[in-house]
Amino acid sequence: MSDVPCQWLLALRARGGGHPPAASPATLLVARDSVGEGPTGWAVETAVWMTREVIRQVPGYGGGRTPFETLRRSVEASVLAALTGLLLDIRPSPEMVPMEAVEGNAELVRRGVPLDQVLRGVRIGHACLHQRLMDAIEAEPAPVRLAESHRVSELLFSYADAHASRMAEEYIAERDRWQASTEAARRRIVDDILGGRRVDPEAASRTLGYEVARHHLAFVVTADGLDTPAEVLRRFAAEVGRAAGGQGVLTVQAGPSDVWAWTARPSPALPALEIRVPEGLRLAVGPLAYGVAGFRRSHLGAREAQDFLGGQTRLCRHADIRVRSLLAAGGERARWFAEETLGALLGGDRRTADLRETLRVYLAAGRSPQRAANLLHVSRNTVSYRIKRAEELLGHALPDDLLELRLALEIARTLP
Repeated sequence: MSDVPCQWLLALRARGGGHPPAASPATLLVARDSVGEGPTGWAVETAVWMTREVIRQVPGYGGGRTPFETLRRSVEASVLAALTGLLLDIRPSPEMVPMEAVEGNAELVRRGVPLDQVLRGVRIGHACLHQRLMDAIEAEPAPVRLAESHRVSELLFSYADAHASRMAEEYIAERDRWQASTEAARRRIVDDILGGRRVDPEAASRTLGYEVARHHLAFVVTADGLDTPAEVLRRFAAEVGRAAGGQGVLTVQAGPSDVWAWTARPSPALPALEIRVPEGLRLAVGPLAYGVAGFRRSHLGAREAQDFLGGQTRLCRHADIRVRSLLAAGGERARWFAEETLGALLGGDRRTADLRETLRVYLAAGRSPQRAANLLHVSRNTVSYRIKRAEELLGHALPDDLLELRLALEIARTLP
């Protein structure tokens, strides 16, 4: 160990908090025993920032919840391992790379992220960690600052080399295994269909073990936790297929906590899907569509519905959000439209949100206060009061042409 005490490292603390750990319980237990609760919290917070930086600079890592959380798990475990190594002055080796990083690396292989982008992400991550540690050391007295800056820089760059070496080795081995597997062949067919590329329906059906010349209902099963076994997701996908009256279910593991699935229907008629979504899982369902094009269309609809899962929403059908999904696709322009149309009625407080929802339901109910009251489970007088208050925030009475107002109210439902 360095002659200079590592009190600066033991004094590391999270600044804001609010982020639950992503690493495995075993990794967190070892870290807390080695460096303590404070530095462990600092590592969790720092890993969030590092993950965002890696994805910002290397978009190929992918956006969305699952890719972000998978990478954060890997980064967090790596930061914790680095802190332990720095505290104990351990010389780096490829074996020090945590299993979370190795598992995350395998996921990048299956998603087709190139090795050069993986290694660039490793370099960016280590540069970010070096920056944060130098910021902490900068506040120390001159003797500690000089000695520790040199020692930490030397060790961190050695860690980066060891990390990159292990990741490259594991990447190549996993890529060879993946490319030789049946799952990879099925995934290539699925990727071709979803990418809009031409495929032979008969050959695709043989490879997938699933008839593509049928009516398809696609859905996505997502787990709240990254540690949920894939078999749990697949079993629930099979249950959904049975509930939909489907003939067979095709599943593809899209990530550690996501399964894409399709079930084939013998006719275009879809019965009401009555399904209870278990605690810890979420379900997004696409529209029913036919053939190879329908296989893609239904899946993309399920992915759109997936964007509206969260909080208490455990089941989302594309039919329920297709207008909101279309409007949300406008991004910044959609927000501008809502701001210009709704004005003060776009306020972020709960009371204003209730006014917007009452107005939306009132207009959808043909301007009937009684029907709106029944739908909202409030009194007719409450509806009338809220409509009057909404008009005050709009700055004018409700227009005769309601198209823009109703569109703006739907856009508002998609905004954070």
